[in-house]
Amino acid sequence: MDQLPAIVRLPYVTGGPIKVGTVIKQEDDLYTVKWDDTGAEQEVHLGDYEKVTVRESLEFQSLTDPDGLRVAFEQDPPAVALRFLQESAATMTGKELKLALTGFGIDDARFRGAWTSIRKQLMTDPRLVVAGTGAGTTFAWRDAESSD
Repeated sequence: MDQLPAIVRLPYVTGGPIKVGTVIKQEDDLYTVKWDDTGAEQEVHLGDYEKVTVRESLEFQSLTDPDGLRVAFEQDPPAVALRFLQESAATMTGKELKLALTGFGIDDARFRGAWTSIRKQLMTDPRLVVAGTGAGTTFAWRDAESSD
């Protein structure tokens, strides 16, 4: 699934609108963006309020619909964790997974409360490569493995 990256511009003031656009060109740190709401093209340098991400990713959802992401986690924490591992293409420990998801706005206490069910699903999911033991156990989406 080849998707063009998106730029999400967070509001400069509380309650302001979030802008989303598609990156149509990039030269070093200068992005040409076509904004979804107006269709206008604009050159953008990334700053504190702009983030490059992939549409339909958990990161995109955390920026554009954080309440929806929290609801999805409340309904099925293991599914959200699995989706993140699939999207990240990285090997990570449970602690690293927690840091990533809480960085997306998932409540730390809620993640800790759901960890047992998340870990149980991760340990048995055939789409994952699981290695190590205890706190050092790592999880990776099988497609992310370059060997075998």
